[in-house]
Amino acid sequence: MWKIFRRDPLEKIDRRKTRAEKKHIRAREKAWRRRRREEAVRRFNKRFNAFMAHPFAKRELTADEREKKRFKMYARRDRKLDRQKWWAKFKKNPLKTLFPPRQLRLPGGGYHYAFRLTKQERKEIARQKRVQFRENLAKVFATPDLRSKMGFAYLHSTAYFILTSMLIYIIYQGITIMVASSYHIPVIWYYYQLKFPLYTYSPLYTREALVVIFAAGPIMSLMLAFVFLKLYFTTNPVLKRFKLFFLWGFISGANMFFGAYIAGFITRTEFIYTSEWLFMSHMFASEEIVFTIIALVMLIIIGRIVTPLFLLSSGSVTLIKPEFRLFFVFSQVVFPWLTVMLVFFLITLPDYYFPLILKTITPGLMLLPSLFLYNSLQFENIHESGVIQRNYFRWSIVIVAVAVLFFYRVILSFGLRVS
Repeated sequence: MWKIFRRDPLEKIDRRKTRAEKKHIRAREKAWRRRRREEAVRRFNKRFNAFMAHPFAKRELTADEREKKRFKMYARRDRKLDRQKWWAKFKKNPLKTLFPPRQLRLPGGGYHYAFRLTKQERKEIARQKRVQFRENLAKVFATPDLRSKMGFAYLHSTAYFILTSMLIYIIYQGITIMVASSYHIPVIWYYYQLKFPLYTYSPLYTREALVVIFAAGPIMSLMLAFVFLKLYFTTNPVLKRFKLFFLWGFISGANMFFGAYIAGFITRTEFIYTSEWLFMSHMFASEEIVFTIIALVMLIIIGRIVTPLFLLSSGSVTLIKPEFRLFFVFSQVVFPWLTVMLVFFLITLPDYYFPLILKTITPGLMLLPSLFLYNSLQFENIHESGVIQRNYFRWSIVIVAVAVLFFYRVILSFGLRVS
């Protein structure tokens, strides 16, 4: 049978044709690569010759770069005009500029300004809001599709928050251990904290060592936060599915810097040693109070930034419609935060570490502003923007989050000594 197949002239012609097509495709690919190399060499020679002719001359911009520069120039001009208009309004009427009239939502959509509402009118508006809230809540419980979407949003968000919190916390602890080892300071890594077995007045505890050891982890966390924020705005179609993961990573990284300082200020542990030994300050010195206030303000500012990012990473246009948006904020933002607080408290029992508990509370300064900003005027039509990418729920993410918590608790139960 094999010989008959080999002697078939049609099969032989097909094989030759296939080989010729493959050879032609390879030749085209080689030619394309050769042209790319030649073009790269030409560009390099052009830039090199231009540099040798004028070493300090500005690099020639491409068409896209010139277009982007032009848009930035227009944006700067618009911001300047807005500042000038605001300053003119402020000089004319400072009180009205700082406290503008309240806007009320109209039943058919849109807003109108409310001037000098009477007490009775305010009560009526509040009553209508309560009635609308109860109707929307009943609709959520009565609609199976909405119930499942809210539940999956809660599970997905909680799993991502646990994963990013554990990832940032493990890197935080690992960097601290590596830096301490470089100063020959032994460390015992428990699931709830790092313990330094040396006595308090050990000569290894130098000023430089204490500043660097307790600053390395928070600085690395802040750097990772910026990496996660950059990944959130990626255009890669595969990575765009994990927007919520990157957003929680940004929140966790920022919290392990600013929130860690607030926790250290209250408990006099970890990150506070950096400023204490850097400035040789005493307890609750003025610079520590200033840094704590800055950390609080930064967390609140980040909270204003992440509100629209949560809406964009919802994965469902239905959930962020104005009538369901409050329930979405609770299911994807507030309840996951409360759950993670409870989970971290439970996995550290019976030897719970109060600074770690505080670090799970401080993300609330970034998340609670969402309760007041979710329905702002600038986000009113975000569900109609066309940029909401549909995401599908995966039980594997929840399973991985539970497994990470389990192995972290078990592996570090008896302490990992690093010297």
